[in-house]
Amino acid sequence: MNFKIIYVILFLNSTLFSLAQKDKIIITATLDTLSKTLAVNQKIFFYNDTKTSLNSIYFHSATNSYSNNHTELGKRKLEDRNKVLYFSKLKERGKIENLTIFTQNKPALFLLRDFEFYEIYLYEPLLPDKTITIELNYKIKLPVDKISGYGYSKDGSYLLKYFFLQPLSYKENKPLLVPFTDTEFSPYRNTDYEINLQYPDNYFIDSDLKVIDSNNLMGTSKDAISILISKKNNIKFNYKIKEDSVEVSIGYGIKDSLLNIYQNKIERELSYLHKKLGPLPSKIFISTKIKKNQNFIGVDDINFFGIKEWNLFSEEDQIDLKLFQQIAYNVINQKIELDKNLNHWILNGLLFYYQYNYIKEFYPNTKLLGNLPNEVSVFKIKPLKYFFISKVPLTDRYKLGYRYIATQNYDQPINEKYLNLSNINQIIISGFKTGLSFNFISNYIGKNIFEESIKTIVQQNNDKELTSEELKNSLEKSSKRNLDWFFNDYINSNERINFKIKKFYSQENQDSIQINIYNKTQLPVPILISAKKDKKIVNEKWVYSTKKDSLYSFPKGNYDELLINQNYLFPEINDNDNSLITKGFYKNKKRFQLKFYADVDNPNYTQIFYEPKVKWNNYDKFILGIRFYNRSPFSRPFEYSFAPTYSTGTNSLTGSGSLNYNIDMETGIFRRISLNSNYNYFHYDKGLSYTQYSEGLSFIFKKRPRSEISRTISVGFNSVEREKDPFKLREKNDYSHYNLLNISYIYSDKKIINEWYGRTDFQHSNLFDKISSEIYYRHEYAYNKKITLRYFGGYFFNNRSNSTYFDFGIDHITDYSFSYVDYLGRSATSGLLYQQYIMAEGGFKSLVDKSASKWINTLNGEIHLWKLFDLYADAGVYKSNGKSIRFIYDSGVKLRIIPDFLELYFPMQSTLGFEPAMKNYFSNIRFTFNFNLSAVVNHLRRGWY
Repeated sequence: MNFKIIYVILFLNSTLFSLAQKDKIIITATLDTLSKTLAVNQKIFFYNDTKTSLNSIYFHSATNSYSNNHTELGKRKLEDRNKVLYFSKLKERGKIENLTIFTQNKPALFLLRDFEFYEIYLYEPLLPDKTITIELNYKIKLPVDKISGYGYSKDGSYLLKYFFLQPLSYKENKPLLVPFTDTEFSPYRNTDYEINLQYPDNYFIDSDLKVIDSNNLMGTSKDAISILISKKNNIKFNYKIKEDSVEVSIGYGIKDSLLNIYQNKIERELSYLHKKLGPLPSKIFISTKIKKNQNFIGVDDINFFGIKEWNLFSEEDQIDLKLFQQIAYNVINQKIELDKNLNHWILNGLLFYYQYNYIKEFYPNTKLLGNLPNEVSVFKIKPLKYFFISKVPLTDRYKLGYRYIATQNYDQPINEKYLNLSNINQIIISGFKTGLSFNFISNYIGKNIFEESIKTIVQQNNDKELTSEELKNSLEKSSKRNLDWFFNDYINSNERINFKIKKFYSQENQDSIQINIYNKTQLPVPILISAKKDKKIVNEKWVYSTKKDSLYSFPKGNYDELLINQNYLFPEINDNDNSLITKGFYKNKKRFQLKFYADVDNPNYTQIFYEPKVKWNNYDKFILGIRFYNRSPFSRPFEYSFAPTYSTGTNSLTGSGSLNYNIDMETGIFRRISLNSNYNYFHYDKGLSYTQYSEGLSFIFKKRPRSEISRTISVGFNSVEREKDPFKLREKNDYSHYNLLNISYIYSDKKIINEWYGRTDFQHSNLFDKISSEIYYRHEYAYNKKITLRYFGGYFFNNRSNSTYFDFGIDHITDYSFSYVDYLGRSATSGLLYQQYIMAEGGFKSLVDKSASKWINTLNGEIHLWKLFDLYADAGVYKSNGKSIRFIYDSGVKLRIIPDFLELYFPMQSTLGFEPAMKNYFSNIRFTFNFNLSAVVNHLRRGWY
């Protein structure tokens, strides 16, 4: 009894002290599992930590962001291609109901602004350093957890976070009115909590706060608190790490057979984090949301369509790598308080810095692909072992992730606000690139100095906000190094660092050599020069790069190789030009390597890739050959591809080739300017070849990082020469050679609910001048049910061809520019290949008419019918020279076998009549076949960048 009294006195004293420093919130809430609601009584002791008097106080209601599609959460979810909230039922949405507010025991006047922010008006101004008591009564209508991971789930559990009303933080005496967007970024205040929760007896409770008993929680949090109410009790692990007692509670299911693995791995992870960051939090709660968000990508088993499963990593290693990220994220977020919108990169950079070094320490020989090279076998051959990617260490995941985004010119500055980063850059830039950059600084100033500085500043700033300036000062003070280049230049720049070691010069009478290094971006950064002998580092020297082209002295020695940025210490866009051979034939050069299939770049070689090429069309039959190219998974400025092939249908040589030069623009309105040249030689009819040569220039506009809108202007010249049958009379419309000039503007907005695409082309040749426009719109009117509308219009300014060859196609296109590579029977007039359908120009499926030589306007529509079946209809008017205007239509059923790639069209009613009753109906069924890998990649990346 005496102990309880002492405990109460100590708690009251600590509470009174804390009230002078931070807010306190006391909540009594009752869960109704039938209505999925919480009845809440909440007392808030609000402390004015600003330097001005407050006439009103702002409270945030993240719950209201679930109330409709027009909130910032609703908009953000659509950007992320998550349509659950958009199509959710009313009972699945969340909101605050029946809110009453009292200040000084009087009803308070309040207004709801922008769905989420309650402004509560005070009876008298609240002076600085003073506290006011506010009492609220309200009901929380909880949302379904499919929207954000928070709310009620189908298994009957409730994960609560951001649902209680919360006072907002103030900055420069103004409230941070930041709407909830499910980014784990909340402008909340460091607060003491006392919570009493009532719920059915068959439930259990857990939280990131301390669980006092089955109904009461207590603790302090810099963030919104997490509470789990579920029918299963969480598994808890308790540890003594040095002087710290730590409880780790896992909010998701664990098999009994894995408990020992979890027990041992968590202990190792906590010991590692204690060594790096100092004292640990007393409670670490890992919710299902943290598990999902902090997932270690790339270690899960691969299931090949249910036929075969490959294990990249052992179950024990998977658990360790995933758990470390989850626990490190939790620990770092509890220990460091900062502005997560402005200084997110400090949190995420440290997370991935420690993860990178954890992998180096405990998985030094583990490769990126894990056991996959040994698992995949074809006729007892293990092909992946021949790829360089099978030899890449697991730590290269950070390098490869950054390089991919940077070479696509989709990266953003590290210091960009978190809410402005694309989804992929929230991982790649805020995490991977910054983690690599911290690792570089660690090597530059000394690992012990870096980590001790971080440990010290984390402990010193435990109760106050950490800024980048404080981090800079701490590192500079400890290391006696100037880090302006990083904190003032590097994190604010989108310039992509790229060093090149050009040459080295050696003279007999000198004890040093001169190394010529080119800094392509001219950002002032330090760089490490290394020398190898017998594949081992024997000498190193740091230099400071301030110019584009510089000579640096380096101790002379019997070296085999000179390198810069060894082991990718610094995030470069390209590290393929970072080494030189010092002896023999390849002196001052790199070795060449001919490599089977594209692979990740091996920085020790200049690589040329090759692969078999197999295609088919009705005239060449099987086209067999070898393609040589230099493009790896990473885009590069100059790309080439040459494919000499053999046509089995004509017993002749065919082939294709392309040259592309990409200029990525770091400033200005364009993201990329591309110059390209293409050559093709194949057959378009039986025994008749065509030669196509084209040159083009494309201007790809920059887009906002979180936008789906893209725009392109292109100018192209196309020259075509067709071989003619010598045994046929030359007809006046048999054009064997022609040139085309095409100017195009393309607009695309690939939003998940309302998708738009528009294109306008102007085409000129010595035979005609014409313009055409296409507008495509797809609307998802119910979950996974869409309606599509497409308009095409075209007009000939003049048409001197005296042929239908260059006309606007209605149910078929001639493809006189030879642009459609998947056109299997372009000269077919009957048979299966004549039934191939390409959505272009008129876009009709029924064989109503072939072409229009003056003008055309058509409308194509599709709507979901059932499962993989759609209804389609087309209508149009057109005019040909010397003929009257004609109206046509068709309709039918579409079967999406593989949507957008393999589809069938069954015509029903059209201008021709009721087609199923006609003879040879099956010859009127159309099919699409589009095998376009780049389209697949573009589809998969939507919502990420």
